[in-house]
Amino acid sequence: MIRDPFESDWDRARTIAAHGAARLRRSLGARRRPMRLLALLGMGGLAAMVLLAVPFTALADSYSSLPAVARSFPSNTLVYAQGGQQIADLHALGGSRVPVSLGQVAPVMQQAVVAIEDHGYWTSPSFDLARIVKAAFYDVAHRAPVQGASTIEEQLAKILYLQDNKSLIYKIKEIVYGNDLTTHYSRRQILQQYLNDVYFGQGATGVQAAAQTYFGVPASRLDTAQATLLAGLLPAPSALDPFVNPKAARQRQSLVVAAMVAQGELTRSQAAAVLAKPTPLRQTAPANPAPYFVDQVEQWLQAHFGSSYQTKGLRVYTTLNLPLDEKAQQMVTQVISARSAMHMTDGALVAENPQNGNIETWVGGAGPKVPGGQIDMAAVPRQTGSTFKVFTYSAAIATRTITMTTPILDNRLTLPSGGPNGTPYVVHDYNGQYFGVVPAEVALGNSLNVPAVRVELATGIPRVLSLARSFGVTTLNHSNSTYGPSLTLGAYPIPLWEMAQAGSVLAAQGTLHPARFILSVKSQSGSSLYSAPATSRTVMSSSAAFIMNTILSRNSNRQLAFGPNTPLVIPGRRVAVKTGTSNSFRDNLAVGWTPGLVGAVWVGNANDSPMYGGGINGISGAAILWHDFMEQALHGQPATWYQPPAGLTSAQYQGQTVYYLAGTGPSYQVLGGGSTGGGPPGQGGPPGKGPDHKHKGHGH
Repeated sequence: MIRDPFESDWDRARTIAAHGAARLRRSLGARRRPMRLLALLGMGGLAAMVLLAVPFTALADSYSSLPAVARSFPSNTLVYAQGGQQIADLHALGGSRVPVSLGQVAPVMQQAVVAIEDHGYWTSPSFDLARIVKAAFYDVAHRAPVQGASTIEEQLAKILYLQDNKSLIYKIKEIVYGNDLTTHYSRRQILQQYLNDVYFGQGATGVQAAAQTYFGVPASRLDTAQATLLAGLLPAPSALDPFVNPKAARQRQSLVVAAMVAQGELTRSQAAAVLAKPTPLRQTAPANPAPYFVDQVEQWLQAHFGSSYQTKGLRVYTTLNLPLDEKAQQMVTQVISARSAMHMTDGALVAENPQNGNIETWVGGAGPKVPGGQIDMAAVPRQTGSTFKVFTYSAAIATRTITMTTPILDNRLTLPSGGPNGTPYVVHDYNGQYFGVVPAEVALGNSLNVPAVRVELATGIPRVLSLARSFGVTTLNHSNSTYGPSLTLGAYPIPLWEMAQAGSVLAAQGTLHPARFILSVKSQSGSSLYSAPATSRTVMSSSAAFIMNTILSRNSNRQLAFGPNTPLVIPGRRVAVKTGTSNSFRDNLAVGWTPGLVGAVWVGNANDSPMYGGGINGISGAAILWHDFMEQALHGQPATWYQPPAGLTSAQYQGQTVYYLAGTGPSYQVLGGGSTGGGPPGQGGPPGKGPDHKHKGHGH
């Protein structure tokens, strides 16, 4: 006779199954051997009472119509990035439930549950008295809950409609409601509902939550070992918890495997392979690939759907570009790590699509292990340094206070008030070197402080504030009189994401598309609960925006301070960008854009301590991170730029084309006093290292 090569393995598996019940009883702590006869009598008596009770038509009829579900079933809220990729599973602590269709449950999982819980499920009636008696005798004989007496229909009836009460009336209700379920629903529908509502332990209700909790996979990808382990948990999921009591869980798994072999759903060799080694469990909690972004989504959900949003079964579709966000997070973490010697411990990066306001990346920190890593630095208001000059010059050009060629005096400036405790306010350029009379575009491009204050005062602080607010800035909400001349140097905090939104106004040629995280929210059944409106408003003329974009995209305008080769240049592309450094090197920013993407970067320290000076400024700090991100984000995208809108006039100025709003033109009156005498303004002195190498006040 040819020996079965799998015989020895199967014999071992069969031995595990044969003796598993006794060991299982001991592991669960059942110690009532003297009660065997009493238990037999009790179960027999229960069966007899059921047998007598069921024929009483009046009693049965009183429970023959399905009642309302006895308890509400929470369902996890799921959050998706662009392309439908899930990025978060939101649920209350210790309770997870994600209903799925039966087609989303691996067939082997369905087979395992039916084999151990109700092997005659597909063909037998929902109420099987013979089974009750047989199961009772078998369980008592083996001193463990090996075979359930209730059918799957009855178990579902108990889950949906009944409290855990072992009275006769309770059992009658379970039987009658289980039978009624079969008249209202197909067996597939009942099994689907059961698999979604039965408790598997570890806070996981339903097979999808259980698959994720124990193995980190969806229910559709459960293999035989995983399915048999999960199916074995159902009688006592807490006592059989494989994380806590792996031996008991494995013994119960062997019974499931044996039941599947008996049903013909596993071969002996397959069974032996499953039982040959323990089934690996998930060792780590599920990762949140975009924690800072998801936090913002949760804040929005709570505001719109209340504090129970996690259990409403919402399907939330967001604007996040997950691959780009993951790259951004990696870049922020790497840059901060590389500059730790400069006492730079944290960073943030926000990218927005200016054509619709969609937030595509939101990195609020360099990671959980950095100081203050739990704080979302993309949302915390910080001093913006010279990036605020974008608002000042935009307001000045839009109101026709200046043009891009207006000559402005850059020299030492002392204002009678605005300093500490009402003292005079002394305005410095970065290195104490002043450049005389310069055109407005050169003053802005090189981030000269004195010209910026002159432009601010000529335009009026209220006008600058009004424009900043129209660009979406919400933190400048005090009365206008509370803001002093240091406003244009970024002394008043604004969150990074609002700076990105402001950049998007210029990138969209004067149109504000309010930043948004959420595109739509649907119920678990697919009905629409929210759809983001296509909100936009014109806050600046396209002509004025075009002039600002021209100034901020010309590398020649930056060379006086920064030189010709800086991270503000992206080869092969035209980009507009502005940097800023706050007082005492506490914050360093870069905000830049193309017609299709805005990137805003902050680096510094969450505790507001200063970075080490000398090496940190608008070029060597945030600009490097901004450059690397934009270069990667724009890779493969067409290099586009703006065409001059109607209504502008143009002229040649120092070898370049300059643009004027209607009603404006070249000016020879110097802002700050004097005249250029009818010729173009000079630069008032030879170029030096540039005003970004020593810090005096706010700046680059």
